[in-house]
Amino acid sequence: MDKKVILLADVKGVGHKDDVVNVSVGYAANYLLPQHLAIDATPERIASLTKRKSALSQEKEVALTRAQELAAKLSGQSITVKAKATPQGRLYGAITPEEIVEAIGRQLGITLDKKVISTDEPIKALGVYSISLKLNPKVVAAISVTVTEAI
Repeated sequence: MDKKVILLADVKGVGHKDDVVNVSVGYAANYLLPQHLAIDATPERIASLTKRKSALSQEKEVALTRAQELAAKLSGQSITVKAKATPQGRLYGAITPEEIVEAIGRQLGITLDKKVISTDEPIKALGVYSISLKLNPKVVAAISVTVTEAI
């Protein structure tokens, strides 16, 4: 005999968080429910879960649309970052994601979080670099960062 439960966390071999699954009565009563890994799947809880999943998917669609619009604005843009350098063109330190985000905000008027910036390697010399901005798991924009010497 099976019991229908809603998982509150990922359970290996059973399912993922917010899945409605059928498990044996003993497994539910002796493990999932006491460990707070699941709750009984009543019609009200299933309806509430469905409503929450629907709202969440709409939020994800809105976030994806915003990220795509932002990517369209940012793609192909170029910013300049000034830094102190040696006569050979090596920087004293490296250009940080915070500095790049600050330059984007100052020069393009777009506020971003430093976590969106992904560089393959640290920027430690003068020159032009292509930087990827991961605006959403499905949306990536590329901008050009020119590092010039601060005088």
